[in-house]
Amino acid sequence: MHGLTFQHKHPKRTLFIAAVFLVTSAQLLPVAYKTRRWSLDSLRIATSAAPESHSLGSLYLETLPVHENLVYQHAAEHEFYRQWSRDSVAFNVTGTYSMMEQEASQIQFNHGVASGDPLHDSVILWTKLTPPPNTATSFYVKYSISLSGKNLDTSLPGSPATAIGTSIFSGAVLTGPEVDFTVKIDVKGLSPKTVYYFQFSTPQDPVAHASGRDYAMIYSPAGRTQTLPSPDDASISSVEFAVVSCSNLPRGFFNAYSGIAGKPDVDVVLHLGDYIYEYRNGQYGDGSSIGRTPRPDKELLELDDYRDRHSQYKEDEDLQLLHRLKPWIVIWDDHEFVDDISGYATNSLPNETYSRIPVAMRAYFEYLPIRVERTYTFKPAHLSLQKERNLLADTEVYQTRTRAIYRNFQFGTLVDLLMLDTRIHGRDINEWATVNDEEKTMLGYDQEEWLVGSLRDSKARGAAWRVIGNQVVFAPMDHWGFMFNTDAWDGYPASRRRIMDAIESDSIKDVVVLTGDVHTSFAFDVPKSLENYNPSTGAGSLFVEFVTPPVSSPSPLESIHLGFLNTAAETIFPMMEPHMKFMDLSRRGYMILKVGLERTVCEYWYVRGVLQKSTKSRLGAVVETERGSGRITRKQIFMP
Repeated sequence: MHGLTFQHKHPKRTLFIAAVFLVTSAQLLPVAYKTRRWSLDSLRIATSAAPESHSLGSLYLETLPVHENLVYQHAAEHEFYRQWSRDSVAFNVTGTYSMMEQEASQIQFNHGVASGDPLHDSVILWTKLTPPPNTATSFYVKYSISLSGKNLDTSLPGSPATAIGTSIFSGAVLTGPEVDFTVKIDVKGLSPKTVYYFQFSTPQDPVAHASGRDYAMIYSPAGRTQTLPSPDDASISSVEFAVVSCSNLPRGFFNAYSGIAGKPDVDVVLHLGDYIYEYRNGQYGDGSSIGRTPRPDKELLELDDYRDRHSQYKEDEDLQLLHRLKPWIVIWDDHEFVDDISGYATNSLPNETYSRIPVAMRAYFEYLPIRVERTYTFKPAHLSLQKERNLLADTEVYQTRTRAIYRNFQFGTLVDLLMLDTRIHGRDINEWATVNDEEKTMLGYDQEEWLVGSLRDSKARGAAWRVIGNQVVFAPMDHWGFMFNTDAWDGYPASRRRIMDAIESDSIKDVVVLTGDVHTSFAFDVPKSLENYNPSTGAGSLFVEFVTPPVSSPSPLESIHLGFLNTAAETIFPMMEPHMKFMDLSRRGYMILKVGLERTVCEYWYVRGVLQKSTKSRLGAVVETERGSGRITRKQIFMP
């Protein structure tokens, strides 16, 4: 095991850090005085020996380096640098609490733990501290990582560990009210394709911690995560993804999450967007009868609104369980901001759309275990076709060539996963009048270039498959000359054509697109032209697309009180769209994508309902594509 390293990427701001330290030293002096006596190199953690420890009367102290809390990257400068006031902090490692005392503590970890964006040598870990209301104090949080978990809770799907084994390394991080007491760290120096267990803790009494008096530690739930194989690992013969989207809290319980939690072979959970919804209660689901009234009960507008909604979602037991068991890779869609944000005029507060974007982004980055390479600023200049240009006057000048949330992951030489942002980064306005504009872009030209380049690189390095995680339906659905959804890639045909031209001209094979958004199960062949596509043989199809059912949101017809037409629509639509090989309009659930050397298999799993809690789900369909075919080669549909 290599030693962990944490990099501070702001060396030119040393003077500013020093200045902030002088300003904040008065409030931090009691703890700083004690920890300075036992300093530890902040860029080193010894994994071959126990952490440095010292006895002080009845106390047994463990001194740990303080590392960067990534959520401060999205806060103001003075808030960001508060965490760099000290290099190390000491914890009492002998104080213990009974379970009853811990549950009665005013400080809790009520929002569970999470991990995400795993690489072969690092992973993001997340938690949130819950102090008493109106707390203005900052807290140091300890994290510990182990190669084993213990005391399994067999009453829950997936049997999560309730504690971790012997810690192989630990560290500390500062959090406070300016980031809603969230914690996000990028743990580096890990071993490839290795399972790790992790847990957070914090002093039950921060005043006692600061003054050197005795105190006990409060512990978070234990989490489990795993790293990816090395990019050049040719021994990987299978990878299994769980794929979800559209989790609407007042519409029902997140039974899909508990269903996935019970599947031990899932490597990573992919959430394709609409992780939260922004509506007030009754606007798109009434949760009052099932105890799921959204909080705050208003349409989200301010930073505190989005934080409160994210916080409520993280209190959901099924969501917590799945975050605790599996690493997640996430992208946003529109409801993390506001409905149809690329249309701008469909929400009830259209003039506030622009002010919502930065605050919604900040809350998202605070609450999701996502790695952001650099601070992302909304880039309105890419919205070249929008009409509401007068609303841009006060918008901050954007930073060019930012990576935002589009990024890639390599699972050995078996599969490259490319996650897109089709909603915010560079998308032109969604409107009928500009559908056929040749300059119109879904991704922004920089993201288009990145996507095509990544596909070419994937082929060149010999990866067997290329899986694209994407928010909206890619396949054409206008065979009879009627366009169903301009919010999807149908509304951006020039952008879609540029990508498909590149795939065809470079002979890039074995591409699978994964999609959410539409609250429907679909499986498509994706031809460049429907006129040159043979539905009987699949000739003309370049690749396939699988669209996941929603976690809890209603079907398109159900949402307009026409759910009784679902069965008829499921008969008519495939006749209109012969490249559509599977469709289910009515059921909620998830997909399990099994990527292998010879074929990729997509399983559609459905829950029994969402108005009552359940851990049960059943297999509804199996659709597969053989390597080299570029089409759906087999399907099996099971009766409901």
